[in-house]
Amino acid sequence: MHLHLLFPLFSSVTFVFGMMYASQAIRRGASTWTGTFYGNLWLGIIWLIIGISRWDVIAFAEWWKAVSVGLLFFSGQCFTYMAFRYGDVSVATPIFGVKILFVAGLTSLSTGHSLSTAIWIAAIVATIGIILIQYGGSANQQTAKKSVLLTVVMALMAAGCMSLFDVCLQRWGVPAGALRFLPVLFVSAAIFSCVLLPWVDRVSRLKSIRALRPIIIATVLMPLQSMGMTIALSQFGDATRVNIVYALRGLWAVVFAWLLAHSFEGDERHAGRSIMLRRATGAILLTGSVITALVV
Repeated sequence: MHLHLLFPLFSSVTFVFGMMYASQAIRRGASTWTGTFYGNLWLGIIWLIIGISRWDVIAFAEWWKAVSVGLLFFSGQCFTYMAFRYGDVSVATPIFGVKILFVAGLTSLSTGHSLSTAIWIAAIVATIGIILIQYGGSANQQTAKKSVLLTVVMALMAAGCMSLFDVCLQRWGVPAGALRFLPVLFVSAAIFSCVLLPWVDRVSRLKSIRALRPIIIATVLMPLQSMGMTIALSQFGDATRVNIVYALRGLWAVVFAWLLAHSFEGDERHAGRSIMLRRATGAILLTGSVITALVV
């Protein structure tokens, strides 16, 4: 029994709900950077406590590697929250699935090995999925179409940053040991997040626009989902199955965002059935391309 796969399953669902709460806060007027800052702050605190309790981190001479990976993580988080700033959860989340295809490409470039036919097929299928997700608005709604396009671009940028994060973490973090490498990484990401402080909303403002509750929930759920993936990969390995299960977040995003659109004040409540069906089809194609890339 692969009970450890409950960790990425938990993370895939938690990610979607975390982003739905973050999107709700942003729609009510909260700054995009508020969720980014507090999410990374919580991660930094959690891993700082882990590092202090174990009193065993990588040598100071190696810190530049962890700091570089921390910068990639911070950049990926910024692009992630910007994606939800411009568009729907059901648009952005499935696109994050192409991260694994990016990882395959980056790994190929770094090792000099050519991509397999399965990866090329997966890339084509993923492209079709992205087109279906992006092609969701009416031809007469130019503003909506522009927002969807910006969402796609930001999500792809986030996927690119997190792909580099994965590749560098594998190259530098695994030999050093996850529990020795990650504290420096996430504390540095939290420090980088301090540059966002001038744009982070105060508690009083969040209360006045009724965004405090969703921000708190979002900034608790996002570190939790990250911890779930970290535990699964660092403790049990089995990266193939773990990433396949985690890729299901693209499907959960379409399903939950549509069913709970009114509760979360999402734009999906204004989307027609045909639009959501196209997004669901695109999400299925993207998820299928990821599974193909991983198991073939």
